[in-house]
Amino acid sequence: MSGISDIYAQQVLQSGTVIRNAEISRHRDSVTVSMQMDVTDTRIKSGGSLILAPRLSGADGKGSAYVPPVELMGRKRRIYLQRNPETAYTSDEMYRVIEKKRKEKQLVEYTVTLPYAAWMDHSRLQIVEDLCGCGKVESGNLNELTQADLSFRPRLAYVVPEAEPIKTRELSGKAFLDFRVNRTEIDPSYRQNPVELKRILASIDTVRNDKDFTVTEITIKGYASPEGSYAANKRLAEGRTEALKKYIVDKYGFDKSVIRVESESENWQGLVEYVSASNLNDKEQILDFIENGPSDIDQKEKQMRAKFPASYNVLLNDCYPGLRRTDYRIDYVIRSFKLEEAKALVKTAPQRLSLEEMFAVAQTYEPGSEDFNQVFDVAVKMYPDDETANINAANALLEQGRAEEALKYLDKVKNSTPEAANARGVAYILLKDYEKAERYIGKALEEHLEEAAHNMEFLK
Repeated sequence: MSGISDIYAQQVLQSGTVIRNAEISRHRDSVTVSMQMDVTDTRIKSGGSLILAPRLSGADGKGSAYVPPVELMGRKRRIYLQRNPETAYTSDEMYRVIEKKRKEKQLVEYTVTLPYAAWMDHSRLQIVEDLCGCGKVESGNLNELTQADLSFRPRLAYVVPEAEPIKTRELSGKAFLDFRVNRTEIDPSYRQNPVELKRILASIDTVRNDKDFTVTEITIKGYASPEGSYAANKRLAEGRTEALKKYIVDKYGFDKSVIRVESESENWQGLVEYVSASNLNDKEQILDFIENGPSDIDQKEKQMRAKFPASYNVLLNDCYPGLRRTDYRIDYVIRSFKLEEAKALVKTAPQRLSLEEMFAVAQTYEPGSEDFNQVFDVAVKMYPDDETANINAANALLEQGRAEEALKYLDKVKNSTPEAANARGVAYILLKDYEKAERYIGKALEEHLEEAAHNMEFLK
């Protein structure tokens, strides 16, 4: 991967040396410095030498790396060094030591690979001429060759959510109304009924009084507890559920067709859940009896009371009252919002927006900006199980380099989509697990995802 932002095709140095195609490039965790040194016309005395010393440093001055120099020497200087090797100038650290030939084309193809460091993301390559060959750099001989941006900038594929023409939502709850023995009429003032009815009405008012909402259906399901005969419990469950329906219709004037009623004569499932979570000494035996006891419901309840008298009394007092409950669900539709409305609602009431509306808001911001990232963070909180929301939230985190957090969202994406594969590949690039990165980016490439092609360039 090359992040070059500025290459000078050719630089003629004071000595006559020509530098061509200077380049700083990155591949995974390695950085390569390369250039061509044309010393054909370099001016140098036979008894002298010239040191060409590249310098790689951070553009902001925060880092630097040693890059070996090239020494060019005249014929007499070479002969002298052969006889007096102890006078050589750092010959063991040289990239190359060459003798200048007269009337002969001489090119040095210079390539050095260094381990990547973060400061290299914004780096510059310079070259210094030591015209005397003595290690003393003259201030006028510092030459700028090129600058580079080597930071990995992934390309991420955001997924456009499917349109939601009708935004259907629901609000649900449970109420525990008190009825007099064997009666089905609701007395609003009886025992805890004022509190329980207030809870139901508050839920309905939340939807009904909002100009953006339209109630489409209210479902009421009543439960009775298992004690007594099944026939009696069936009558009570149905009658009490119908009583609540009538109460709501009278209160709000809803058409009866808006309210749907269901009932469950005996709440055995609730009983099983309570016993399973209890500390009853014989709870395992009770659970086994409920599952494998008589198929006749009345016989099962009668025998259970006889077999486990102590526990049955506990259940009768502590469990059964909670089994006599009413579940309710209010289904409603939320209207669609214009873009400017949606931009405000993302921050104040995001639950009113569809994923499609949130995505449209995100497109008004610069990718990677704080507002852009915030929209996708809010979207996945509102729709935590939606795969599109999770892919887009992961992408927004990857824009910030937060790979480990992004992978947690991607773990919730079960379908193998090219966008998710590309995001996983980018995450592993950032985590420097290049084997996994190449595998996932490759999967996205198989699906001809354009963004994956760019990311794969970094891995080549």
